[in-house]
Amino acid sequence: MEIFNQNMTILQGRNPSLADAVLKSVEGHLEVVINKNGDPVPFVFRDGKKMPLHSKVAPVKEAERFVENIDTESHDLYVVFGFAFAYHIEELLKKTGKEVTLLVVEKDIFILKAALESRDLSLLLGDRRLILLASPDEEEIADALKGKSSAKVTFITHRGSSQYARQYYAEMVETCRSYLSTKEVNIATLVKFERLWSANIMRNILYYTRCPGADIFYDRFKNIPALVIAAGPSLEESIEDIRALRNRAVLIAVDTAYRVLLKHGIEAHFCISVDAQTVNARYFEGVEKTDTILVADPMVHPSVFRLFNGRRVTFGIAFEMMKWIEKICGSHGEITHGGSVSTNAYDFASRLGCSPILMAGQDLAFTGGRAHVRGSYLDELVHSRTNRYHGAEVYNRRQVRALPPLLVPGIRTEKVETNQKMMIFRTWFARLKRKDLYNLTADGVRIEGVSPGAFSDFSFPEPGESPAEMRDHVFSSESSGVENAEEINEKLHDRVTRMLKELAALKPVLSRAVGFAENLAEQLQGSDRDGRKVDYILQKLDETDRLIASRKTIKDIISFSSQRTIHTINEGYDLSEGDSSLSEDVLVAKRSRYLYDGLLSALQFNEGILGKLLILLK
Repeated sequence: MEIFNQNMTILQGRNPSLADAVLKSVEGHLEVVINKNGDPVPFVFRDGKKMPLHSKVAPVKEAERFVENIDTESHDLYVVFGFAFAYHIEELLKKTGKEVTLLVVEKDIFILKAALESRDLSLLLGDRRLILLASPDEEEIADALKGKSSAKVTFITHRGSSQYARQYYAEMVETCRSYLSTKEVNIATLVKFERLWSANIMRNILYYTRCPGADIFYDRFKNIPALVIAAGPSLEESIEDIRALRNRAVLIAVDTAYRVLLKHGIEAHFCISVDAQTVNARYFEGVEKTDTILVADPMVHPSVFRLFNGRRVTFGIAFEMMKWIEKICGSHGEITHGGSVSTNAYDFASRLGCSPILMAGQDLAFTGGRAHVRGSYLDELVHSRTNRYHGAEVYNRRQVRALPPLLVPGIRTEKVETNQKMMIFRTWFARLKRKDLYNLTADGVRIEGVSPGAFSDFSFPEPGESPAEMRDHVFSSESSGVENAEEINEKLHDRVTRMLKELAALKPVLSRAVGFAENLAEQLQGSDRDGRKVDYILQKLDETDRLIASRKTIKDIISFSSQRTIHTINEGYDLSEGDSSLSEDVLVAKRSRYLYDGLLSALQFNEGILGKLLILLK
């Protein structure tokens, strides 16, 4: 009991909720045997058989051999599946560096409790490198991994735990891998588009002030079916079924599918556009006036607004650091981003109050070896780039092979080819667990938790007022309530003018901080370090940090445009090839210099786009 209380005191200080769960845990079917060396070994029962989680004879030696086969120098995040009695965890902590993180997942809390009762694990539990989870859900895993470096990660499955609960730990591996893949994609996307998003929001400001918010439609289509139409290769098989639903369901098309539907004489009620790249504007090029209402994120390329020949509404601004614009212009309605325009389209349907929500063209796979439905702009783009040396098949193959292929269960085909990026979107839809969400896509990836079906399975009566009439009624009655644009422009003009003055005052401060951080790295690397000079530099850098932190809005917009820099540091990437051999204090100094340099670059970028915004507002 003394060992248990000692362990629990430390666990209570590190993780009170886990300690509470241990105290409340129900005894499981487990037996602890003390071997001849005095080592406690847990035995669990499965299918009527008793099986050890560690070596019955020498669990410590087994742990040493286990860790010998692990690269303990090249990783900074170890995700271990199976805690058991922690012999392998202790050995891994001995062999790894001071800056690593060990995330350990244990299936059964009664096993964890038995370990705390049987072994003195106080040093292990007190080690700040250890994060311990027992039977966690996806949110707990995400919280545990948030902010943790994923530049050098490895997954380790404890053999005894896996033999006991193979299916559980296999699923946990996929959950963690999926989270980290999603995180990597999100970081890569943020790094690639951070400045484009900022620039587009500024360039679209006049559209944003003059368009109604998408929220004028929220909750106005209660219990009306919605069909979310993506541009997967199998969409062409669903065209006639979609046509039949025109007056019975709200048709919400992603921008990639919009023109395909028009070619077949189908006008969607809404078209969703969220991508910041120029190519997305091509979906509307040359299209005649339409009754479809464009629902656009304010960060889309400005050409989208110029080329779309119809009515428009906009979402609210997704990024907290750009909310100052929304506070002046008024809220336009929240929308959930899942990395794909089809996730936005689903969320829009949900916010309309629609039920059930059906999906078509949501292949999330290279059905028939294609990336998009025939006739979409991206499909036509493939053909426009063909020549006698490189046919359409070559370009399709390049798209399909851009990431390593995965074979997964299909809707109609036994196995369909997809990739990790599209699997992220599959996971997003699977997590919804919405009972009235149905996937009517003709073929593609089977989404767990989303019922597959056929259009013929559903019978929807024609409502008294058609979805188009309901939409038009809402737009005509609500869009007239948009606040005076000139007054908003004046408020924005005043705010931007103040921000430009703040940026001008901050620029020399950051310039000096770059020089200070560079001097600090030189001092720390040199053999004749001047302690007083180091203290002076650190004091000046602290003053810089306090000044930046005090300028809330300016700090936010600069940090939003510095995500490449921030994630390079937070995710543990080396700044150059030789950095791994440097001492920790020199690395910190180099990263500080890299950070201030990135912030200064972001400041200069924002000076430019705010200056252009000021001209627009005039």
